[in-house]
Amino acid sequence: MTRIFQTIGDTGLAMADLIHMREARAEAVSADGTLIASLENTSGFPQVWMRTAAGGAAWRVTDLPERVVQIAFSPVGRDLLLTTDCGGDERHQFYLLSDASGPARPLTAAPGVVHLWGAWSPCGTKIAYAANARDPRCMDIHEMTVATGQVRTLLEGRGFQEALAWTPDRTGLLLRDSINGSTRQTLALLNIAAGTTRTLAPETGRTRYLSARMAKDGRGVYLICDRDREFHALQWLDFATDRITPLIAVEGCDIDLWAPHPDGKRAVVAVNEEGASRLFIAPLAGDGGQEDIPLPLHGVVQSLKVLADGHLLMTLEGANDPADLWRHDPDTGDWCNLSQAPKAGMRLAGRPLPLVARLPGMDGADVPHFVYPPQGERPAKGWPVLFIVHGGPEAQWRPTFRAEIHHYTSHGIMVVAPNVRGSTGYGRPWHEADDVEKRMDSVGDLIALARAFAARADVDAARIGVMGQSYGGFMVLAAMTAAPDLWRTGIDIYGVANFTTLLETTGPWRAALRAAEYGDPVRDAAFLAEVSPVRHLDRLAAPLLVIHATDDPRVPIEQGEQVFARLRGRGHPVEMLRIEHEGHGFVRLQNRLTVFGRIADWLAQFL
Repeated sequence: MTRIFQTIGDTGLAMADLIHMREARAEAVSADGTLIASLENTSGFPQVWMRTAAGGAAWRVTDLPERVVQIAFSPVGRDLLLTTDCGGDERHQFYLLSDASGPARPLTAAPGVVHLWGAWSPCGTKIAYAANARDPRCMDIHEMTVATGQVRTLLEGRGFQEALAWTPDRTGLLLRDSINGSTRQTLALLNIAAGTTRTLAPETGRTRYLSARMAKDGRGVYLICDRDREFHALQWLDFATDRITPLIAVEGCDIDLWAPHPDGKRAVVAVNEEGASRLFIAPLAGDGGQEDIPLPLHGVVQSLKVLADGHLLMTLEGANDPADLWRHDPDTGDWCNLSQAPKAGMRLAGRPLPLVARLPGMDGADVPHFVYPPQGERPAKGWPVLFIVHGGPEAQWRPTFRAEIHHYTSHGIMVVAPNVRGSTGYGRPWHEADDVEKRMDSVGDLIALARAFAARADVDAARIGVMGQSYGGFMVLAAMTAAPDLWRTGIDIYGVANFTTLLETTGPWRAALRAAEYGDPVRDAAFLAEVSPVRHLDRLAAPLLVIHATDDPRVPIEQGEQVFARLRGRGHPVEMLRIEHEGHGFVRLQNRLTVFGRIADWLAQFL
């Protein structure tokens, strides 16, 4: 087997070393401000680690056989709730670490039921959450008394709904309803005693509510949403008037995160600019300008908190920097990396950052994309190029840390990561530009970009590959069957191959959400069949690697099996790698080593 790019010899970065780099993220702060919990994968997959806010070494507080997905401190005391599932099946269960120490006590014990974390009650005695025990298709709203485990059903759901926050007086719950899809969400206020709901700010069009924070006086709720806007802004919903009022907005950009300042008058805001985060502080009342807070690295703020002393606490990661917990002192401007998760001796800080560019798509519209420059001496015929397509499709490729990309570029492969139509981060029209009957327009964007790169003098047009995960896997299969002569090879990672069977086999609680994006399985049956790549595999010309996990609840393994069986039956060069006890993604260290090691070998052979 040949190396990916022989002329650079052995100077490339080893995939195994890159995969061994660790991360820390998803911090939570105890009510008294003395403890910081986080999810860290130092042990090989995410567990809960604890450190004091004053500094010092962290200690591990969970040793569960499965990953920890979410953590949330009680608003009083130090009790920490955590969620976990089995093999990535997303049927989450709740555990409690009393006083932030082990062993973890199970609060739920129904491994076939999905439990969606909601919120602690203000007094810390109850939790609210959604679960589908009654009907796998519907999420009911429940409350649990933590001390006794007693559960009471507050509201039976019609589809996918979530509990977001309690009212300060504990009489109500704020709910988010996605029965009409994740872009047509509504909010409702549940009266717990009466068991009735009131729709808040009735829907006037497509809206996504990304976050909600109840006001301390209970008069309303702060929202990040795109209500009546192309981009997400920080807005205020007044319960008395049912009016939503913009507070902080950035022209042409989405606000991702915000946190209130202890003075109650200002907010710290993270805004998405071309995928990267810009941080600033601004008055909530709208009178006064923004004050930028320079970040210690170019990347993405994944979570954001303002502590009682005014210090900022966040998870921050960049293209060259795995996620870590960072603290900022506003008085000195200093940043401190609190976690410094082990990085396997790797030093990536000086490596080139991805370049943001735009090229015409299938109809001339500019398609934003990231270009990761290859290293080494350029081959006489030009660089090989690997397109990597994000999943979703309601997502955006951003300059976060991808260990495998450093391997590819260090071995002389140019990597291009497009945000084709349907991606978020560029306004509602671009986000909606691939809905239902426009599904193949996003594929047209990918093909147009690949043809543009093939025409470059520094690119080898005969060595262009494509890889994608989840919906990105659909893009791989669709592009390879729509333009078979363009691609040297493809890698389909738990991708959608057959929309018809996907809507039949995906987790029942998700089926309606997917139908809102892809099409109704009855009304749009003929269209869904036509755009399913599995019907067109006879057009495929290039070798294909299929990777899928056995416990995937979102895109079940039958999707990958259909592709493999059909291509193998035709004698087409295809390989399928099955990963046991993983879901929609690869979390365990050994599985990541297996998956990305095989991808590296595949590219060495075929690209």
